[in-house]
Amino acid sequence: MITVFGATGTTGAPLVDTLLAKGATVRAVTSGPAKVGALKAKGCEAVAADFTDPAALAQACDGADKIYLVTPAHLDMRHWKANVIEAAKAAGVRHVVLATGLGASPKAGLTFGKWHSETQELLKQSGLDWTFVQPTYFMQNLLWQAVNIAKDAVYYDDLGGPVAWIDARDIADVAAEALTGAGHAGKGYGLTGPEALTGEDVATVLSEVTGRAITCAPLSPDDAKAAMVAGGMQDEVAAAMVELASIAPKGYLAGIETTVSDVLGRPARRFRDFVAEHRDAFVE
Repeated sequence: MITVFGATGTTGAPLVDTLLAKGATVRAVTSGPAKVGALKAKGCEAVAADFTDPAALAQACDGADKIYLVTPAHLDMRHWKANVIEAAKAAGVRHVVLATGLGASPKAGLTFGKWHSETQELLKQSGLDWTFVQPTYFMQNLLWQAVNIAKDAVYYDDLGGPVAWIDARDIADVAAEALTGAGHAGKGYGLTGPEALTGEDVATVLSEVTGRAITCAPLSPDDAKAAMVAGGMQDEVAAAMVELASIAPKGYLAGIETTVSDVLGRPARRFRDFVAEHRDAFVE
């Protein structure tokens, strides 16, 4: 039994699909009770569990050999993950695949790196086998701007430097391999796409794929933070997101990792192919 937390999320949803396609027995966990039915329709067990509910977490982990753990970006995410790790240990789970972020380590200088590192160290100290998947920016995040891109033909660049975007489905596929294959315990997998793209590169790809003239406009840190807060993100979390973006102009988000191809034996998905797949979202 593999329990997948965040089973309706950006990485959890494709992970459930991949695991089921591999023939794994899956228990999908969501914080939204209304989503349980759709998860069950996929052919897996499904339960609702709040990260602050010990009894529900115990039920989610009961009988599981392995779990995938991811939470939304939130001030309480370290506490939530600690609760799951505690429940997993009590339930006899053997292996936890934990989603964190690229650059997470005890030496991290950024807020997210520190937050993720705290959970990584906690898991290491738990006595459970562990694997860390540590991705960079998701290609799926581009869809947050789809309506504006379709309407205004403008990509608002809040990064200001090259970024090696990764498709969340590649993260899910690596996680699925770590959950079903051998030799992944004790590994930290930094995950990126196969190329680093600037905001101008993103606009060029959008233009070529849609056949429209999409321009790139810089988005200031203040405006980027305000947009995230307006979308419901906590102020401190939005500030941490802006802090992360601030290292892009220095080239710190441009490094290319070969982990996807190393683990899966196939290339990581390319940004242009992602845009082509979602072309209609960027056309009014």
